[in-house]
Amino acid sequence: MIVKNEQPFLDGCLKSLQGLVDEIVIVDTGSTDASVDIARAHGARILRYAWHDDFAAARNVGLEAAGSDWILYIDADERLVETTRDDLRVGLDAPDVYAARLLFRVTSNSTLYREFRLFRNDKRLRFNGAMHETMLPDLSALQRAAGVHVIDTTAKLFHLGYDGDMLAKYRRNLPLLRASVERHPDRSYYWQDLANTLAGLDQLDEAIAVSSQGLGRREPTDRPGRIMRSMLIHTHARLRMQRGEDMRELIAAGLTFHPENWSLLFLRARASVNAGAFGAAIDDLRLLLAQDADAVVDDILAHDRRIFGAHAHDLMGVALLRLGNRAEAAAAFARAAAAAPGVQEYRVKAMALGGAAALA
Repeated sequence: MIVKNEQPFLDGCLKSLQGLVDEIVIVDTGSTDASVDIARAHGARILRYAWHDDFAAARNVGLEAAGSDWILYIDADERLVETTRDDLRVGLDAPDVYAARLLFRVTSNSTLYREFRLFRNDKRLRFNGAMHETMLPDLSALQRAAGVHVIDTTAKLFHLGYDGDMLAKYRRNLPLLRASVERHPDRSYYWQDLANTLAGLDQLDEAIAVSSQGLGRREPTDRPGRIMRSMLIHTHARLRMQRGEDMRELIAAGLTFHPENWSLLFLRARASVNAGAFGAAIDDLRLLLAQDADAVVDDILAHDRRIFGAHAHDLMGVALLRLGNRAEAAAAFARAAAAAPGVQEYRVKAMALGGAAALA
């Protein structure tokens, strides 16, 4: 892992690895807190490396020092949870298996998706990309050249770093993302993340311009590229909706790239409510409410679990109320309150419409 001033997170991360890994290699890029002492207390091997705005370079320094047959890469604000050694290792003995995907939760409210976090310690597999570094280009080349395989594991990795204040990360990431879109202009994820970062820094006009520029690049034909295209469309449409624009046509186009982009479907429901198309919104919301958030596991995308529960019930209540169905709206708001007991707004809406009995 790469570490710099991770004192609040590092001990918990390393405790989650106890008994599951054979060695821990930490590349410290200039910590001034107790991170190095914490790492030493867990028996980690520590490498000092001067940071120069390149996550892949730092990650590869750690790879060069690792002596095990397989690599698990992890960040200090992540944890292995509900995971045994067998969960991590099952299937790795097959000679043609070179990588494995873990179940990943990016925020406390998100659904799971699959992340490439385990791979063979092979010099042909190295990280690429100064920002959002990945070994997938090397893995893809190895798959084409040697026919190697990827498997899925039941191991779970949870991320904690996106649940708090993101301003410091936005400021750190902004110059790296600007450079990344210049170097990799056809990678939709960089454009999406740059737009979201700018929006997080209250630079809405530039965020919209950046997401529009990203959408002006050539359309991808591979499945991962099309899925990420749908998420870039989600970001662009969401930002323009903040200005009151009707983005239903663009959202519909986005769903052709990935019909099971549930986040985009929820955004269409919101756009339909804004446009007065309440029946269309209700149809989309019913489809979302029919999903089991625990069973939604995408290859690439994470979704806010609340769009399958409290958020969907709340928006359903708004649509029903505007249709004049006060009793059904009250019941929808009550269901939202039941799904999110800590959100007082839902209870207030239900009670204002005479839904006190449904809340009991």
